[in-house]
Amino acid sequence: MTRKRREIAPKKMAGATGLEPATSGSTVRSSNQLSYAPTSERLPKVERYSNHTMGSSQVKSKKKVRVGMVSLGCPKALVDSEIVLGALGESRVAIARRVEESDVVLLNTCGFIRDAKNESIDYILGLIEQKKRGRLRAVIVMGCLVQRYAAELQKNFPEVDAFLGSGDYDQLTRVLKSVLAGKRLTVTEHLGYLGKSDEARLTLTPKFSRYLKISEGCNHTCSFCAIPQIRGRFRSRTIADVEKEAKLLVQEGAKEIILIGQDTTQFGCDYAQKPMLSELLEVLERIDGLDWIRLLYAYPNSVSDALIRRIAESRKICHYLDLPLQHISDNILAAMRRGFNRQKTRELIRKLRSDIPDLTLRTSFIVGFPGETEKDFQDLLEFVSWARFERLGVFKYSREEGTRAAKMRPQVPEKVKERRYHELMTLQRGIAEEVSKRQVGREMNVLIEEKMVPDTWKGRTVMDAPEIDPHVIVMSSLALRKGTFYPVRITGAKGYDLLGKI
Repeated sequence: MTRKRREIAPKKMAGATGLEPATSGSTVRSSNQLSYAPTSERLPKVERYSNHTMGSSQVKSKKKVRVGMVSLGCPKALVDSEIVLGALGESRVAIARRVEESDVVLLNTCGFIRDAKNESIDYILGLIEQKKRGRLRAVIVMGCLVQRYAAELQKNFPEVDAFLGSGDYDQLTRVLKSVLAGKRLTVTEHLGYLGKSDEARLTLTPKFSRYLKISEGCNHTCSFCAIPQIRGRFRSRTIADVEKEAKLLVQEGAKEIILIGQDTTQFGCDYAQKPMLSELLEVLERIDGLDWIRLLYAYPNSVSDALIRRIAESRKICHYLDLPLQHISDNILAAMRRGFNRQKTRELIRKLRSDIPDLTLRTSFIVGFPGETEKDFQDLLEFVSWARFERLGVFKYSREEGTRAAKMRPQVPEKVKERRYHELMTLQRGIAEEVSKRQVGREMNVLIEEKMVPDTWKGRTVMDAPEIDPHVIVMSSLALRKGTFYPVRITGAKGYDLLGKI
């Protein structure tokens, strides 16, 4: 594809949370080189959908409008996409296997970071091209990018038939009906959608591992982050409603449930005026057939003694905690408005290591935040070397219009950000190798996810969340079953992945 990406107000497109992902491919693609290719891998296969809503026989129906979904971004957006598909499954449409089999394609965008926005724009352009060629009847763009940049998107992409914001997914059936009647519209009335247990979900992940969104929005005022502008203020579901959905997911085959939200540790604070996550976990532990309960997005100043005890004493709650810290320098933490400092962070890490000796700690840091000095960065290196995180991600800061940090001075040069990123990642790579070596010789419980080639399987241990963490490559001549746990002897490591045998 040679058509140029039409930039949407470049100053406004610089990372919706002030974060630029420091990964391979983090360089912004030139405007005349788009990587979008609408192939079957861009859409989930129908056989991965939940059986109770939409079956493959309906896909072949020529009497129904065929609707495809492309879901970009984080697990929270993925849950939103599943809810959207679930609602459509109850209407007179069929779910398509891939873009080229669709009459209408729904694109759930991400507006979280610069690369994610560029990816979303590339997908929009690719779908528009398919529509121009007569291969699609309509394109509906939804999600975080729409919520943040609705006016710019409408102006730059008149070929898109409808735009739907992050909190209006319950309006999709009405929007789809209008689009099929030839109308073009935009709906951005609400911020962030929080589903309930009585809303059907068509699974876009393996049925044995499911995300469960327990809250939406955020009340924190981090200076680099625009999430409250995109997803709204914090609100959480009731314990009873989360329990009901968890039981439904287990009935559908879930062995692992991953609790997600912008800040899971604040669960219940909006209606109970106190954190209720520990109480929620106690209820979920009693669900028969559920093996793993995994917790993501814990805010450090909300990790209570009660929560630590609950994790430590549980056989179902994974001894794994995702704890984004962002930095360790008191100067930078204060500028970020994180509400936590170096001393409290170290005390928390010590307590977690002491009370849960086998805990896997995942965290993330930002390098190159405005005003970050060499001393601040050296403090961060020293802290990472001390804490020995099992899993760690690094982001390079990028300015974001509408956040406090965008106006801060001095801004750190890009070359300095790049150097600091590589230096921190090099340090962590050595730590990760040490972590892997400690597992060699152990027998670990592995959840098998897929067959790679004959006698070779891929799975995860309790130390690893799906998509973001490493895997175990398992050699076995047995006919292993996906979604089943097996004891695996760890024999070595390759890169960040472990090697094992049955």
